[in-house]
Amino acid sequence: MHPTKGLLLETAVSLIDEFGPQGFTVESLLEASKISKGSLYHHFHDFSDVIEQAQVARFSRYVDQDVTLLVGLLKSATSREDLESKFAMIVQGAGMPGRDSARSDRAAILGMARHSKKFAEGLAVEQQRVTDVLADIAREMQERGWINKDLDAAVVATFVQAYSMGFVLNDITTNPISIEQWSSFISFVLGKIF
Repeated sequence: MHPTKGLLLETAVSLIDEFGPQGFTVESLLEASKISKGSLYHHFHDFSDVIEQAQVARFSRYVDQDVTLLVGLLKSATSREDLESKFAMIVQGAGMPGRDSARSDRAAILGMARHSKKFAEGLAVEQQRVTDVLADIAREMQERGWINKDLDAAVVATFVQAYSMGFVLNDITTNPISIEQWSSFISFVLGKIF
């Protein structure tokens, strides 16, 4: 990536983190990055393109964080029981109140994709990356005999992502369930997978 484009994206990501995707203007992006308007339009089609690419970068950041955590925990499992215990830790961590902004950001970014095919394609690459990593882990666990071999590894990978993102709904309800209740239910469901 060209350094100017990289700086514009990095600045846009920071501004979105602070103000939201509609909370700043082209002028504030140019002022914060110290890049000229001509350079911006040399690297991006328009301001919406900047926002979309910055949102893909933000989504990628969330994916990288999750993949690093999940791979580290799951690859360190030494037995089926240890794997179940590590999954329980992942469920607990995914539902923690401090992760609510990350959950809602990811959901909002995914929602924006329905209005732009190019944006959706950029997100699809990142989403497929996390699904592939998790499916590879699921296949490894199947080879060890810790996960039911009759299950499709990609389905298991998608389920793991779905139950963690499902907590977005709990974040906005008037009567939220506890992390313990959620964890207990997910552990019960995962028990059927193992």
